[in-house]
Amino acid sequence: MGAVLSGGIEGVSARYAAQIRELLHVQAMKRLAAEQEAARRAIEAQEAARLEALRTRAAAMTEMKEPVKVDVEPAAAELAEPIQMAEASEPAPVPPAQIFDEQA
Repeated sequence: MGAVLSGGIEGVSARYAAQIRELLHVQAMKRLAAEQEAARRAIEAQEAARLEALRTRAAAMTEMKEPVKVDVEPAAAELAEPIQMAEASEPAPVPPAQIFDEQA
């Protein structure tokens, strides 16, 4: 009779251990889903902040009251000196081709 009782206890403990493993797995999956959702929300918040910064910058650019004025006098402009080409001298001597054995 002792063998029957001990067999029954082992079966109960195996079922209990399986339930614990299943519970831990479910908790891990819930935690993973929550972490992914938090990461998604953080990325969305960063994108929203970036878009808002672009909108404010664009609004600031359109609010300029006066365009930038540049006074250029074409008569005062001077031409740069032309580039002089160096005279071609005798070409450098080309060394003879070297023969070598790749397999050596």
